[in-house]
Amino acid sequence: EFSGACSGCGETPYVKLVSQLFGDRAIVANATGCSSIYGGNLPTTPWSQNADGRGPAWSNSLFEDNAEFGLGFRLTLDKRLEYASELLPKFAGTVGAELVDAILKADQSTEAGILQQRGRVQLLKEKLEAFVRSDDLSRPGKAAEAATTNQAKELLSVADVFVKQSVWIIGGDGWAYDIGYGGLDHVLASGRNVNVLVLDTE
Repeated sequence: EFSGACSGCGETPYVKLVSQLFGDRAIVANATGCSSIYGGNLPTTPWSQNADGRGPAWSNSLFEDNAEFGLGFRLTLDKRLEYASELLPKFAGTVGAELVDAILKADQSTEAGILQQRGRVQLLKEKLEAFVRSDDLSRPGKAAEAATTNQAKELLSVADVFVKQSVWIIGGDGWAYDIGYGGLDHVLASGRNVNVLVLDTE
């Protein structure tokens, strides 16, 4: 619900739709403006979570640099995915080569595919956690395996990135068409996988 908006606001149905379609994996970069008022009217928040406890990650940016702020989300996700994809094959013997292959080659073009990938990633995390728990480095000869254990912990910390994330850059016309248009043009020209929602109050 977006009860912090003005009565009859025409922007909120679109933002709500984003949350309903992509909410369990949405990352929102929000430009200062109306959407930051009704979207972050603390101490409450209209952004909610589903039955599994998943919901949008939302953060407000300065008025003029929101496009670059959202691009930073995308670049970070891409770099973390690259790193996780380098680490994962090293644990084929621990978690199973089939699981590694399925995660790296997963088709996430549909919601069903994303749900299946989420299940694979959960299984990966459980196997990595069991591996870390079972590795007693105090035993003789175990010190040499410390690097592997540390890599398992690092992979655990980034494993969720294997599930496709949806980056949204949201702001009003003042940001998109005026003070922030140069940054928005730059981000669109980059060709990176981001979504832009301009809430035009004019």
